[in-house]
Amino acid sequence: MAAGFIVFMCIVVASKGIDINSLKLEQVVMLGRHNIRTPLTEGLELYSSKPWPKWNDAAGILTPKGLRFEGYIAEYISQWLDTEDFFEGCPQKDDVLIYANTKSRTLESAKAFAETAFNNCNISVQHYENLGAFDPLFLPIFHNKTEAFKKQVAEEMKKRLSEMNLTHAYTELGRILNIKDADICKKLFMCDLNTQQSEIVLEDGEEPNVNGPLYIANAVVDAFIMSYYEGRPMSDVAWGQIETDQQWDLLAKIITENQNIRFKLQSAAKDIASPLLKYMFNIFNSGKPKFTLLVGHDSNLNSVLTALEFKPFERKLQFEPYPIGGKIVFQKFSDRKGQYLKVEYIYPTTKQLRDGEKLTSNNPPQRITLELNGCPISPTGYCQWSEFMKLNELFD
Repeated sequence: MAAGFIVFMCIVVASKGIDINSLKLEQVVMLGRHNIRTPLTEGLELYSSKPWPKWNDAAGILTPKGLRFEGYIAEYISQWLDTEDFFEGCPQKDDVLIYANTKSRTLESAKAFAETAFNNCNISVQHYENLGAFDPLFLPIFHNKTEAFKKQVAEEMKKRLSEMNLTHAYTELGRILNIKDADICKKLFMCDLNTQQSEIVLEDGEEPNVNGPLYIANAVVDAFIMSYYEGRPMSDVAWGQIETDQQWDLLAKIITENQNIRFKLQSAAKDIASPLLKYMFNIFNSGKPKFTLLVGHDSNLNSVLTALEFKPFERKLQFEPYPIGGKIVFQKFSDRKGQYLKVEYIYPTTKQLRDGEKLTSNNPPQRITLELNGCPISPTGYCQWSEFMKLNELFD
């Protein structure tokens, strides 16, 4: 009895006065990325004469495995919510919002989540009325149209490009592609990704982008990663040329640099993410609905994390910067003393994705506690809700 009391008191003290055993989960807002899809770029034959694996669907479509794995994530999260006594049976419709971008991969991921997490509860997925257009809420574009802002962003992107060092990654990718025998070499005279410069592309109403070697390399590595996640034989993943984790880490630097140059921008992240963050803070302010899932893209996770100024963190057991199927989970807790925020990044490992493993308490996804610069956390990962809500002023 005495030993148990001592352990209990240690927990309270370590949490800076927060008794984690008395906390009640009041609200959850998740920002997630869709699940496994087909590669985004068609026409990859230009970059290698080797036979590329065939996909059953067009570019950027959720695969059947992606559909199934989103269900695994939903089941895991549903079980976690049960341990928190979050809902009793089926929730009221007003207590749940599942909202997805208009891309089929986001809509289908959201439907898979809803059908599994809230099985037989008749929870529907909401979306922008025009399914033929990218939902402005998720569209990662610049909203500030001034020339001064555009110039500032261009300068930051160019600086990032100049500091980027992908020499070894480009060399390795060129070897895997055997690029000197590819049409891009024979017809366009790009025979070495290291010999040409990438270029910034900024157009009104369009995502910030990069042309040249970085665009090409990102498209190719994306195809390799999706083939790996899909569980294809390794002979069909980069033609069996990726044999070590070190190679994956090297090639994944291309994906990371592409993301960072385009969306991890100190000068523009708040502007890019402002519609999504205003929407999220409206939910935080009202306290309703009780559970929200917003299904978007890696660009959304990147810009939101950057805009809110989260501290750097390690993505364990993954080589993607914003893993497929991952969720940033904002959790509002309360006790008799006050209200608190905890933010976790829940995402599947590369092994879990490739092997199609069910996610359970015995085989959980990664759960990384995140910390905002403006909201210091206790040793157990909680910060004051009032401090978090001050960030709302940045997006009014």
